[in-house]
Amino acid sequence: MKKILTIALFLPFVIVEAQQSLNINNVTGTQSVFESVASGTGGPVKYEDIQGSPYQSPIFQKASVGEKYGNIDVRYNAYTDDIEFLNNGKTEVLPKQDDFSRIEVLPSKQVFIYLKNSSDPKGYVTEVAKGKNSVYKKEKVIFKDAAPAPNTYQTGKPAMFVKQDPVYYVKTASGSISKVSSLKKITDIFPEKEKEYNAYIKSNNLKFNDADIVKLMTFINQ
Repeated sequence: MKKILTIALFLPFVIVEAQQSLNINNVTGTQSVFESVASGTGGPVKYEDIQGSPYQSPIFQKASVGEKYGNIDVRYNAYTDDIEFLNNGKTEVLPKQDDFSRIEVLPSKQVFIYLKNSSDPKGYVTEVAKGKNSVYKKEKVIFKDAAPAPNTYQTGKPAMFVKQDPVYYVKTASGSISKVSSLKKITDIFPEKEKEYNAYIKSNNLKFNDADIVKLMTFINQ
């Protein structure tokens, strides 16, 4: 009797988890990924024929999506600015809707946030530091078309994906978003305590990288 009761209690949780995985698939329709790029020198060029990668990481990783969906295999396409996910072995694009606007990659704890009401940045950003004042990072990959050899003495250039330098943004407690390119640019946003924050940067020898940005924002948010 105890064994039957245990199974009966466990079964609803299995059904709920299955529904969570199915629901995300049901909403997406047929938004398949076309792994090619339009070329000015001919027809579409397949990703596999382009040097470099459009992906932050080409490997799909488990993630939770929004508040309802878990155990979804995702990867970020920094060229198309899409979150791709596996749906029964088929690669599809995650809809850019409120329900799916926060994606946490479980192994790395990296969080993607979709910003639809912002002109700059717009689209997916990663959350570098969180709190009442947050820092986001926008990563981008551009496509450079193949270039034929200008003459017989030189070789042409193949089509390639080129990763751009990341761009950082601070979102304040008031909701305003500012692009920043240094720790000094971050402290400029908070003039009332700018001297104190700059002293903290100097005394701790902080640099403009993700780890030190987190340290500075933790100090600012305390």
